[in-house]
Amino acid sequence: MGRVFVTKDFLAGLMFVAFGLLGLWLGRTLEVGTASAMEAGYFPRLVCSLLVVIGAVLAAISWLRGDGELLERGRWRPFVFITLSALAFALLLRPLGLILTLAISITLARFAGGGIRLVPLLLTCAVLIAAIVGIFVLALRIVIPLWPAL
Repeated sequence: MGRVFVTKDFLAGLMFVAFGLLGLWLGRTLEVGTASAMEAGYFPRLVCSLLVVIGAVLAAISWLRGDGELLERGRWRPFVFITLSALAFALLLRPLGLILTLAISITLARFAGGGIRLVPLLLTCAVLIAAIVGIFVLALRIVIPLWPAL
């Protein structure tokens, strides 16, 4: 029965509970209001409460079943490249513009899995860039520079 505390489901449930509790604590000073007159803290408190409940249910089910998939050994490659991808997006958006920043971020994220093939990478970049520009710049009209400022 001691194995149940290192299963993926149990630990994921605990992580959801921890994030939900952290969100509730961070938003404790926000006014909540009512369902008909929502204040700034209404939706965050609702989402964090649901996160706590879902996490507790997930952990309880994993604990009651007593089985589950054990944690695998940590892999650093995905962690490093996904983190670099997010940092690259945050740091490069203003100087390089959206299109070049997305191309760099998508390429870095693709390195997380290894085995890079050029044609699928270029196709992925083209589709994602077109979708993101279409949604955020054209449809939602968010002002984001597409190319580096000259």
